[in-house]
Amino acid sequence: MTISIVLILFFVLLFIGMPIGFVILGASGVGIMAMGTNPMMMVQQLFGGMNSFTYLSIPFFIMAGDIAAEGLTSSRIIDLINAFLGRRRGGLGIATVIACVFFGAITGSAIATVVAIGAFMMPKLLESGYPKTLVLGIITAAGTLGVMIPPSIPMLTYSLAMNVSAGDMFTAGFVPGIMTAGLFCLYVYVIAARKNIPITGEALTFKQKMKALVRSIWAIMFPVIVLGSIYGGLATPTEAAVISLFYVILVELFVYKKVKLKDIPRLLVKSMISSATLTLTIAAAQVFVWYLTTSQVTTQIYNALTGSFTSATVLMIVMALLFLLVGCFTSVMTVCVILGPLIKPVLSFFGISLVQFGISAIMMSQIGFLTPPFGYCLFVTMKVSKSSMGEVVKSTMPFLLIMLAAELLLLLFPQLSLALGTLIG
Repeated sequence: MTISIVLILFFVLLFIGMPIGFVILGASGVGIMAMGTNPMMMVQQLFGGMNSFTYLSIPFFIMAGDIAAEGLTSSRIIDLINAFLGRRRGGLGIATVIACVFFGAITGSAIATVVAIGAFMMPKLLESGYPKTLVLGIITAAGTLGVMIPPSIPMLTYSLAMNVSAGDMFTAGFVPGIMTAGLFCLYVYVIAARKNIPITGEALTFKQKMKALVRSIWAIMFPVIVLGSIYGGLATPTEAAVISLFYVILVELFVYKKVKLKDIPRLLVKSMISSATLTLTIAAAQVFVWYLTTSQVTTQIYNALTGSFTSATVLMIVMALLFLLVGCFTSVMTVCVILGPLIKPVLSFFGISLVQFGISAIMMSQIGFLTPPFGYCLFVTMKVSKSSMGEVVKSTMPFLLIMLAAELLLLLFPQLSLALGTLIG
């Protein structure tokens, strides 16, 4: 009975618009008080949820991403991609998708990618004759690729919640992320050919393309340095995050020179607010998971799932749909840190790789970014493009179907996410 009240309270607070961290804390607090447990246990679990060296990487990656978005990093990447793809059918739309992949690797944030790339590319796409519905779909859907391309903040969060190597998660995200981006590019090409969208841009010589590469090299080196230091064993994810922050500050201040020294405090304060909000959510989720575990909910879930399913593939499909459903109402980080630990024993029972499940779950939660009623990227695109919710939702539908097809491939062929890690290992 108490569990029912806690869950009802959780969704009531969520629907009235209370910040997710306070929603989780409020529901957990009611449950813990009803159990007669000392309220100090909430404080202990809150501290335990934040007391992780790896969690320090999250604010540094957020800070680095915000500074990169403010500076010229995104435009340099777009200029380079346009230099090589601009004279091809659908080239500008394909360049936008690829730019989102690169910028997602830099920021690790879907929202930052939609804002930075959308504000820059949307007017160009519309001027080049792309239908508004296609433009809105490209910007909104491709922006979510940042969740799958490392260093991904949701992947870091999942790795901590499930005690999985962040490096393994990053490696496993490459192929699904690139595969989804490739399917997006193919769709854009087909629509561009069908609607006879004109080819725009200059035909550049090899020398001009190399010049564009040289101008963009500092932006391209950002993800190379970060990921290279992790995979090369030179730095932990937290140390790599610190390296990324110092690197982007130096590049934007002394190479691109768009960001000024006086802008840094403002950008850091903005990033710290975002980081604090995320940290509170993660810490509150630890309290909620502790409450559910103490209340034997995890045991009930384990018994129900292990007694209801005999196939690991069917279980994965059901769990993916669950993550999609919950991802429609809250953030991917919240989904991972609450649902992940609850079903971890079930995954172990069926012999399902935690890394494989993590990639599948994050992709389904990523789809939640595009799904009403609380799809974050929908609202961001509405603001950037000054469009209605109906327009944005309609535009993203073909891309949603593509993402669901990619997810189905991951579920049926687990090696798509695991093979690269095995090869590197």
